[in-house]
Amino acid sequence: MQFSVRSALSLFAILSASVMADDSNLENIGLYVESDNTEIDGNGLSSKHSGAGIDYFFLGTGSETLIFDSSKAQIYKNFAGQYEQYFDVATSNYVQMTVSDANIASVQFTQVDGGKQYLTLGSSQDGFYACKNVNDPYNYSASSYELMYYADGNVNNDSCVAVKVYREVN
Repeated sequence: MQFSVRSALSLFAILSASVMADDSNLENIGLYVESDNTEIDGNGLSSKHSGAGIDYFFLGTGSETLIFDSSKAQIYKNFAGQYEQYFDVATSNYVQMTVSDANIASVQFTQVDGGKQYLTLGSSQDGFYACKNVNDPYNYSASSYELMYYADGNVNNDSCVAVKVYREVN
């Protein structure tokens, strides 16, 4: 059997098309918060190291670039060149990126009135809060607002401010 240049190019075109089709579900995004509190409204979210393969989200002037996979309803980022970290909410209410892909949060974005696309967990955009002094491992929240998630709205920290999380495509 002879393998020609034409055959090789055809095979390359087929493989490229299938890879491109898979990539059509991926978007580079940044996450930001909307709040009635002018101090934090419009702040971006970036994750900071908080444990072995775990990063917690904090508010700041910009956002890190994350990947949204609409076919899997997941947000993730490349980590250490060979791993992926996934967006999730820990049982302790911390919003995090984790290397464990077991039972990670299923996320979607809901567009409201043709405007911003808000992050929804379950079926709600509610439950996200920017909080200080939440006892994170490196005590970053002593000086920066940390993103927390309380599905039931039972927040026991007076520094917490309700926020909505939205995305911008990078």
